[in-house]
Amino acid sequence: MKRRFSYTFAASTLVEMLIVIIVSGILFIALFDGVDLVRRYTNRLNKALAAGNSLLDSYQQLDHLFLSCDSVTASTGIFCFYKGGERLALVEHRDSLLVCTRSIGVDTLFRGVEEIRVVPVWDVYALVDSLGVRFRTRGKSCYFEFGRARSPEDEWRHEVLEIENQFKKEEYDDME
Repeated sequence: MKRRFSYTFAASTLVEMLIVIIVSGILFIALFDGVDLVRRYTNRLNKALAAGNSLLDSYQQLDHLFLSCDSVTASTGIFCFYKGGERLALVEHRDSLLVCTRSIGVDTLFRGVEEIRVVPVWDVYALVDSLGVRFRTRGKSCYFEFGRARSPEDEWRHEVLEIENQFKKEEYDDME
């Protein structure tokens, strides 16, 4: 003889169903708010990373200019980079920007430039040995230094001049 099993389902009241729907809606809204918060946070991080990459790219461009040129001349906020007697690039300080002009186009290197320090080549103020740039980015003050690659001949001449000056100073001290 076959037995029949009867299943009984517990019924829910209308109030219980409404409570389940309301709690589900609250959880659903909280989930989407959380997803929106995560999306906004990742967007902010991506913008910060892009700004950092842009700053790194600008630093590398100016550093490459200094290392690849033969000489740099300066005159009131304009720096000309020369290689092999031809102008490689022109860097200008305009308002609060540092702008680089090359044959391929114009590029803004740094924004918010507050100060540019020029170190001349052995007291020849028209020639630039190194350059310091102070600027403000994302609320912080940054200072970068750039310099020309020194050739061994220039280093040797500089050392010789220092030694000669030292001997001259000693001779003057002995005369007194």
